[in-house]
Amino acid sequence: MYYVVLTRDAAKDAPLARRLDAVQIPHRSVPLLKHAPGPDHDELPGRLRERWDWVVVTSPTAAAFLLKAWEQAGNPGLRVAAIGKGTARALEAGGLPVSYTSPQAYGSYLAADLGGAGRVLWPTSALAGQGLQKTLDKRGFRVIRLDVYLTLPRSLSEEELEVLRGARVAALASPSAVRAWVEATPARPAVAAIGRVSAEAALRAGFGKVWFPDNPGIEGWAQIIADVFRRETRRA
Repeated sequence: MYYVVLTRDAAKDAPLARRLDAVQIPHRSVPLLKHAPGPDHDELPGRLRERWDWVVVTSPTAAAFLLKAWEQAGNPGLRVAAIGKGTARALEAGGLPVSYTSPQAYGSYLAADLGGAGRVLWPTSALAGQGLQKTLDKRGFRVIRLDVYLTLPRSLSEEELEVLRGARVAALASPSAVRAWVEATPARPAVAAIGRVSAEAALRAGFGKVWFPDNPGIEGWAQIIADVFRRETRRA
């Protein structure tokens, strides 16, 4: 039986899975990554008590770490900017209002479009690139970056590895997920990436057939996954 492999945590991928179920796209779940506290993790609650013009959040995972620190800090008032609707939903579900949501889920877009000026706190992954900070610095913001979490590959069981090997389509949501897949198996199925950055990482890693939605987000990603799966199964 042909199927798509969803590679994020099952709870995080639940909205995606529901959309695929609605259009009868078979899928299986093998989370490729795990997250651990980063070198600046313990610093975050105290820094949240300071005055910031913006706190910038660039992934749902960063949102989860921020929400825990925000609660530890006593729920101070924050002016939050989120990268895309998924990150904004994660923050607001945890009770933290979002003042700005970038309409495109790219750090470069958020950095170029963020209004105002002043001090910016950016709690992020230790693997995050420097592009967002450099753009904000050039625009006159003062960015303090905290590496609050690490993204690491999970150790997969033989059963999970077998699922990867049998995939018709891999749904990949980050360059870290691409690296974890490549390290786990030589299988190179078609890729439906969540966005351009992940798609470019997959192409560099040797995946030959890679697609991504024009407008990043769960709806667009689900549609690309369904389109790629149908295309690939017709060719079988």
